[in-house]
Amino acid sequence: MKKAEPGRTGRWLAAASGWLVLFVVLIPQLSRGQSTALSSSKRGVKVERLIPAAMGIRTDKLGNSWNVEQNGNLGRVGNNMMVNSGLSLYVNNQQFYTYQPMMTADGKEYVLHNRQNSSMMGLQVVRRVRLLEKQGVMRYLEILTNATSNPVTINVSLRTNFSGNYKSYITNDGHSNVVMLGARESGVLVMPGSSQVNRAFVFSLCSGKSTLKPSISSQNKYALSFQYNVSLVPGQTVVLAHAVSQVPLPNSFDRKAMRRLFRPVELDRLQSVIPAELRKLVINYKGAASPGGVSLMAGTSVEGLGVDRSSRDTLALGEKTRLLGKATCSSLKIKTVYGEAKIPFEKVAALVGGNRGRRDVSRVFLRDGQVFTGDVEVKGLRFVMAGGGNMNLDVRNLDRLVLGEVADEGKWDRNVVAMVETFGGDRLAVVDGEALAFSGMTSWGDLNFTLEDIVWMAPQEEEAVGHYVEFKNGARSFVYLDGDRVAMDSAFFGKQNVKIHEIRAVVTRVSIDRSEAGKSLGMEEGPVILEPYLKVGGDQRIIGKVTNSQLRVLTHAETVELRPGEIRLMKNVSDEAGLNGGAADDEAVFRFELWGGGIITGYLAENFLSLRVRGEAWRVPLRDVRELVTPVPQLSETVRKDLSRLIRQMGSVEWQVRERATEELLEFGYLAKSILEQEYQTNNDPEVRRRIGQVLARLGP
Repeated sequence: MKKAEPGRTGRWLAAASGWLVLFVVLIPQLSRGQSTALSSSKRGVKVERLIPAAMGIRTDKLGNSWNVEQNGNLGRVGNNMMVNSGLSLYVNNQQFYTYQPMMTADGKEYVLHNRQNSSMMGLQVVRRVRLLEKQGVMRYLEILTNATSNPVTINVSLRTNFSGNYKSYITNDGHSNVVMLGARESGVLVMPGSSQVNRAFVFSLCSGKSTLKPSISSQNKYALSFQYNVSLVPGQTVVLAHAVSQVPLPNSFDRKAMRRLFRPVELDRLQSVIPAELRKLVINYKGAASPGGVSLMAGTSVEGLGVDRSSRDTLALGEKTRLLGKATCSSLKIKTVYGEAKIPFEKVAALVGGNRGRRDVSRVFLRDGQVFTGDVEVKGLRFVMAGGGNMNLDVRNLDRLVLGEVADEGKWDRNVVAMVETFGGDRLAVVDGEALAFSGMTSWGDLNFTLEDIVWMAPQEEEAVGHYVEFKNGARSFVYLDGDRVAMDSAFFGKQNVKIHEIRAVVTRVSIDRSEAGKSLGMEEGPVILEPYLKVGGDQRIIGKVTNSQLRVLTHAETVELRPGEIRLMKNVSDEAGLNGGAADDEAVFRFELWGGGIITGYLAENFLSLRVRGEAWRVPLRDVRELVTPVPQLSETVRKDLSRLIRQMGSVEWQVRERATEELLEFGYLAKSILEQEYQTNNDPEVRRRIGQVLARLGP
């Protein structure tokens, strides 16, 4: 170790004094139950102040009473409420508890953290509960974080007990007592069994198009459980959103009446009352589980035409008129800016016409997801209504014709590698990925890639220009694209040169495959990242080799030199320490967790981290760094030999040798964990396996 530079020592003393002042100031606040929750944002630090929660009965603007209990459960209110204990949260059959319920300073939202000594080891759980007084809706967010270094699969259950038996439960699509929600179903209406209760309960459990839907189980009509299976990679945070409302007993259960009852609790309508930083993490809402991928195409697909699809064709006339029947067409041709194409009518999912001159162009939606805009010529377009009436259709006067769903809806042809969507609303299938190459700049260096390298590319909502790009290896960067045009080979129109500024989004087959593989998870499945990576602002992730030969950590009295491979986790803790903006020259404070064991907190003498990313040299300022993660330890040959020797010694006939070897392995810390886990599965010596188990247990998750 080397002595710290004099200037840095003075800065650390000042910083240490700041920590002491912060500690002294917080002591009386914490004694009164006050705390603060900090969350980083793109433009700085957003501080959410929490105060002790005032639990109890609250009344919404519709006259409904709600009793929110300490753990977020709904308690009974009087004799006219059918719920006795509602929406109790269980994770892996362990009930959620909190020591001290908190709420936001404005009193609108409860924020409930699980107990630190909870049996949910390594899993952090937060419940956020908010009463929407005007709508008469209680909105829930279950925030789940995998704080371990291993992937986990958990069962999340929401359990409701009723005062006496309920009569029945009906989905928003009119089906009763189902165990799984269907393709368009998003929740259930629970009817009371007692004639003395005049209110029913509506539970919104997901969006209709969500790939993650709960199973439903009933206990003799006195309790209902909604269960989700969720998988989390190390460090991942996801959110389950759901809601409940009280409604007068309905007189009718047709689709129109059910839609009216469910409208206030639909997750589509509740997005605005979910904090922005959590909205994109919701996994039971279609399009919100991932900022890219399949969800990119949802807003400009057939689903965006405002027509509920069924097995029959639908002719839409205006906002309310819907005619069901069968459409036929002898030929269909479209002229676009990319050329002309004849389209077999069996490939068409929807046809949008001129609507009596209200639209300048028509649009054709294909069953595989392609969308073409231009002048449509049709021959023999007829619609036969279910009751027998028929009509000839003119595309110039046509509003919307939506064809019935088929089994292979959304399936791409084998030769299609991606869909490219333009800001004009066209979506073209690409059949040659190598031809589509991009170049651009990030905040830290140049970035060149082809379609073969990426999963998806999408615009950044808050910026006028630029795209987010997610790569197959898990990297995610915000890039400003260079150049005028890119060449691509389209399925219908052949080779095209598309202007860069016209490209809105790109979705590859990898994204589709991950979506299919991840349906049981409710999210698009991602790769397991084994290379070192940086987490930086704006939800970006940089994967590349850190080329700094060493990093100098300036503590209060010493300079500690670390090789990047020695670092398990380097985390920016300036916000946690309350030093953001208060440290000298706005320097960041980092906490280093080492593979060999031990934790160091201090400044870095370097101003940048240097990386090699896709063949380019990048320089990332420390102020941009949130975390540096090394998922797998980089073991030298000497360390491997030492670990092998100690593992053998744990099987020695001498007790003292076994004990000494066990203690020495513990001193290696996380550096030994991967090898010990492998040995635990393969070693045949019961004593060695027992001791390895002890070491792994003491190392923790």
